[in-house]
Amino acid sequence: MIRQDKNDGLAFQYDTVIRNQEQRKGMLAGDCECCRDYYDAIGSLPQRLQQPLWRSPASSPTKGRPCKADVESPEDAYLKEDADNVAQHKQEISKHRHHWHRAKTPPGYWNIGFPDTQEASDINHRAEQMHRQKMNLVEKEAG
Repeated sequence: MIRQDKNDGLAFQYDTVIRNQEQRKGMLAGDCECCRDYYDAIGSLPQRLQQPLWRSPASSPTKGRPCKADVESPEDAYLKEDADNVAQHKQEISKHRHHWHRAKTPPGYWNIGFPDTQEASDINHRAEQMHRQKMNLVEKEAG
């Protein structure tokens, strides 16, 4: 449901160009396909005003790093922290800003060739999953 008091009195989704830096910080941070790969590769932003790890004193080379025995597995630790860290990183530095989450393009939309039968069934399966996720999100927002 669109709240008109939060949407400049409009009853439909409307995005206007905002060039004020402070107003843009309050908008939702998004990403494109290229930026998504960047955020996944980089992870969280390093702490500001902190001494870089490569300049740490020689007496404590592992200062601030978790011990291998403390971490169950690198994949588990990465998955637990990474989603929140990437979202925070994106919110702080993303150039893609908007008021509304943009609709996702259907799977295989940007492939210009004709798919074979197996690729077509895979595309249809992914599109069906995407449609189910969208319907669940709509039901959750309505409830």
